[in-house]
Amino acid sequence: APSISDTSFSFGESLNATEDNSDATATITTIGVEDGQTVTLTIASLDYTGTVANNSAVITVAAADLQALSEGANSYAVNVSDAAGNAAVESTGGFSVDTLAPSISDTSFSFGESLNATEDNSDATATITTIGVEDGQTVTLTIASVNYTGTVSNNSAFIAVPAADLQALSEGTQSYAVNVSDEAGNAAVESTDSFSVDTTAPTVSAVAITSATNAANN
Repeated sequence: APSISDTSFSFGESLNATEDNSDATATITTIGVEDGQTVTLTIASLDYTGTVANNSAVITVAAADLQALSEGANSYAVNVSDAAGNAAVESTGGFSVDTLAPSISDTSFSFGESLNATEDNSDATATITTIGVEDGQTVTLTIASVNYTGTVSNNSAFIAVPAADLQALSEGTQSYAVNVSDEAGNAAVESTDSFSVDTTAPTVSAVAITSATNAANN
């Protein structure tokens, strides 16, 4: 009897919100199947077919069908027979569908909303809070075109910004951006905001002394 040795999808093992906007391909590898035989791939009770050539078949799954799949685990089955009618043992597997984008709910700095001349002598910490991001994903914080990264754990990431970089910032308003994607590759909407830099100490420009005249001398 023939056999099915491998099934792989163009989107890998997880389908995200960007990938389901285009048709996907499944590549089926067979053993002992003659050219011209039909391979059938079944996903969510829908059948898709391809033709074997050199023990391989490429099958297209329409974007509309991908978008109709349920979130979470989705199973599939692959079947083929040789020219004599001997059926391969059905090959089954699964992939995940994750089309829900994560989000960034908060960004806070250890120095608050304003950086002063004392605070920029030490490294600062940015705390990023996320929603729907798996542990181990990378968060990127961008300040003044410099990227700083941290790793998500329990939907939170801590990112260090060196004192030298803080001291290099211009006085006034500094904008920043935060980006992260989930494990499936869905990107959160970029989070942007700003903080102020005020490291210039105030000065005393003048001191006025007013003398008082003893009223008794008047």
